[in-house]
Amino acid sequence: MNVTLLTDKKVPTTMNTLPSASNYRAYFFGLLLCVGGIPSSNAAEVQTLDSIRLKAEDHALAQIDHNQFKNSTATANSLDARLQLKKCNIPIEAFSTGAMNNTSRMTVGVRCSGLNPWTLYVPVTVAALVDVVISSRALTRGALLNAEDLEIQQLPLNKLPIGYLSDPSQVTNFELIRPLRVGTPITLSAVRPRNIVQQGQEVIIKAQIAGLQVRMTGKALKNGQSGDIIPVRNLRSGRTVEATILNENTVRVNL
Repeated sequence: MNVTLLTDKKVPTTMNTLPSASNYRAYFFGLLLCVGGIPSSNAAEVQTLDSIRLKAEDHALAQIDHNQFKNSTATANSLDARLQLKKCNIPIEAFSTGAMNNTSRMTVGVRCSGLNPWTLYVPVTVAALVDVVISSRALTRGALLNAEDLEIQQLPLNKLPIGYLSDPSQVTNFELIRPLRVGTPITLSAVRPRNIVQQGQEVIIKAQIAGLQVRMTGKALKNGQSGDIIPVRNLRSGRTVEATILNENTVRVNL
């Protein structure tokens, strides 16, 4: 059908024939797609960011010791909303990117190994309460730790120093190398095994010679812990030998 319009100048103008009723629906649907009125099917082909964050959080929680950590939660960092990763045709998987050292922050890898592979690294924060060994009183440098000096307290994981301890027996009879205030978490860097032999101390030197065990008296020339090798002077001969500390008053020489 042709329609003629008249302008003020009486110049004929012709419009194209409108779509027939049978083609109208297809015409309108195509128009909506062009202007964005109907969502594109590409949206269904994108991996949702929430699914990636959830996979990272679940993996982080699975790595920690729930006997030690109480009320544990994991929160993945927000991901860039512009990120467009192809939807994986198989279940996505998470993996650790390093040793999980019971820290409050870690990075978890999430990957797709399907037809359109991709890998994303997601920072995750873990919140938990942890049993921690703390000093029950003020302690001086060189103090020998015993049960009365230590107690257990639950503290937030993100407030703890590196090398914190959860079992008092780990440092019982250890020596402090710096003073501590009351309530301070005990760390491995704050203690050392006690020297059981002191420099200048008399010790028994044990030696095996031709199947015979010989004992001599000596003087330790250096402090040492059990198993250390220290120089010891034989008080009878004046000879200095290297000896292994066996206990608080005995060393062994291998001849």
